[in-house]
Amino acid sequence: MKIIPKIDSADISERLVGITPVYLNNFLQREDERNGLYGLQASVRAGKLRKKRRLFSREDVFGIALVWLLFEAGMRTDPIIRVLKDIAGTNRPNPNLAAKKLLQQNAEYLLIVRHPRLPSKTQPEKPGQEIRIVRDAQSPQPGAANPAAVEVVVPVGPKFRDIEMRLKLLFPPQGA
Repeated sequence: MKIIPKIDSADISERLVGITPVYLNNFLQREDERNGLYGLQASVRAGKLRKKRRLFSREDVFGIALVWLLFEAGMRTDPIIRVLKDIAGTNRPNPNLAAKKLLQQNAEYLLIVRHPRLPSKTQPEKPGQEIRIVRDAQSPQPGAANPAAVEVVVPVGPKFRDIEMRLKLLFPPQGA
């Protein structure tokens, strides 16, 4: 029988990810109200009642960390959702799957290139956004073809390694 560690909101805020409790609750409440804004959830136990704590899986922790990194990098809601969909390859944002793919690919950085909006008569759809996964430890080399593009570098590898180390310390594998 596999024992699932009980990772609660305090663990995520204070010991694992570093997201403030206010933002964690805000992200999770927005999930309830807007039917899955970022795709975040407490997959072990939802904890909607006051007496029930939200409990998270290991995968939830990495998904929350990914959304928090993107938010901390200054990205707004729609671009974050687009990044999550693009990485996961899904129609709905799935931060757990996106984080899993980044972990599997040994991603060090995400280089997100956002092209500026043009007047609506010349560009009726959303501006372009490219995501590049950088696998080596060297800092990614920005330099988009469009000099007006905004480039955001998100250091996912260092954050994920830190979380992995903290998970091993706080929730050691059973039988170890």
